[in-house]
Amino acid sequence: MKVENPLFLLDYDGTLAPIAPRPEEAFPHPEALEVLGALMARYPLYVVTGRRVADLAGLLPLPGLRVVGGHGLEEGEVGGESHPLFPVDLSPLRRALPSCPGVWLEDKGFALAFHYRGAEDEERARACLEGWLGAHEELLQALGLEALAGKKVLEIKPKGASKGQAVLSLLPRHPGHTPIYIGDDITDEDAFQALKGRGLTFKVGPGPTRAEGRFGDVGAVLAYLKSYL
Repeated sequence: MKVENPLFLLDYDGTLAPIAPRPEEAFPHPEALEVLGALMARYPLYVVTGRRVADLAGLLPLPGLRVVGGHGLEEGEVGGESHPLFPVDLSPLRRALPSCPGVWLEDKGFALAFHYRGAEDEERARACLEGWLGAHEELLQALGLEALAGKKVLEIKPKGASKGQAVLSLLPRHPGHTPIYIGDDITDEDAFQALKGRGLTFKVGPGPTRAEGRFGDVGAVLAYLKSYL
């Protein structure tokens, strides 16, 4: 499936880069930089990710690459400035962090991500996080926060932000273009749903999804993107 005037909306981890044990080890597919650079010269393109814009800059060093980070919590450009879309004070939560074996914290500034990929007992780590979450439900509500589950990660973020909300806000900027959203994670399902009937959506990898199409892996994603060049 292809469209004539695409607006590319691409997840990063699991879509442009294979999943890695830690975020800083998730390097892009060998062809990703060249392909993205060529697409940017022809079409509007955004990377829509759970990462911070600043962190993604080290992995995709493409000046001018537009990024929506934090699942819709910030927006910016590689090599340029970024700004938060949902300012929040996480300091009260930072004083009540969980102590769960095998869990490590990624503090994004606007959100806290608790990773348990690679824990000796991942199910125990997940159960520990869920217990901590239940015990601090009132605090999260008071701070205007919510939990977002992903692939072996639990993220605490401001309410109201999602990849679905983010991509809908981008559409009016590019009239006449058809959105193409590609992602692999639970967090991408909001975008798939938001774009239903508006464009093309693809899930990467196995599992149930709201997306209309599917790619087997990152290599298949890059092959599809190259078909527009």
